Amino acid sequence: MFKRLLQISIILALIVVILGAYTRLGDAGLGCPDWPGCYGQITVPDVADGTKLEGYERPVEAAKGWKEMVHRYAASTLGLVILVLFFLALRGKPRYYQSMVLPSFTALFVMLQGAFGMWTVTLLVHPGIVTTHLLGGFITTVLLTWLLLNQGRPMITYRHILKRHKLLLFATLMVLSLQIILGGWTSTNYAALSCGQQFPTCLGSWWPDMDFTRALYWGPLGVDYEYGVLENPARAAIQMMHRIGALVTTALIVSLFYLFKGYTHLKSNLMLIGGLLIVQVTLGILNVLLSLPMAVAVLHNAIALLLLLSIVVLIHKVSRAPT
Repeated sequence: MFKRLLQISIILALIVVILGAYTRLGDAGLGCPDWPGCYGQITVPDVADGTKLEGYERPVEAAKGWKEMVHRYAASTLGLVILVLFFLALRGKPRYYQSMVLPSFTALFVMLQGAFGMWTVTLLVHPGIVTTHLLGGFITTVLLTWLLLNQGRPMITYRHILKRHKLLLFATLMVLSLQIILGGWTSTNYAALSCGQQFPTCLGSWWPDMDFTRALYWGPLGVDYEYGVLENPARAAIQMMHRIGALVTTALIVSLFYLFKGYTHLKSNLMLIGGLLIVQVTLGILNVLLSLPMAVAVLHNAIALLLLLSIVVLIHKVSRAPT
């Protein structure tokens, strides 16, 4: 039961991340201006669009409200499942031994993630808060995946993994994580189209006018950040940092293929990582050339998570091998 519930929780976590991306990209982060309800109700008020309810400055937009509420319902369900997993682990239900450290941390982390969901709304989609909330969804999925991997049978080791190769693998994970953060920062600052529909150039140049100082601008709390507050040079700098990050991440993953080619038992993992990388880079380019179509943009978020999970699975496989 513990393992099956873990599998369900990972599917739920994927759905929550996808719904979060859909909500964010649909500019629906403030579709419900309060939390946890929507205009003081547990569902979106059944009133005509544009209606201003007493006590709220924002008029009702049902489509945006439902995007936000469906995301909240899914996230709440995931939180409950994770708490059940914690209590099952506490009662010793996992088939294979599982220290309580990871289930306890996951349960606490998902509560913190819920708080960031609240702050996303109450702090008016502050880019730093929204990016942290996005990263929290990825981390939650990684924690659940690691718990599930711990319930698998120990791997038969075919060849000793060199320490320097393990270090490169961990470095790839760190760089990919940073790239995901840059992707979230690009999205939450509405910088995805700051270079126009141009790739690999930006605004007709290989190195356009950019403001890197403002690109990492945190900004005060309490200001409405919907649709962004940065000037285009700062947004272009964010977009270019994300593109450079993509190049570095790609180079590291390609180097993994070269250095890990002798580990035949890892071939299937590497092929999956390579396939996901190709899809992810293609989607990133299409986002720019096609002016951020919703389906492509949401899929770009989902594949980023799957790519991260594929690296995590490989690390788990390598870490269980003898040193």
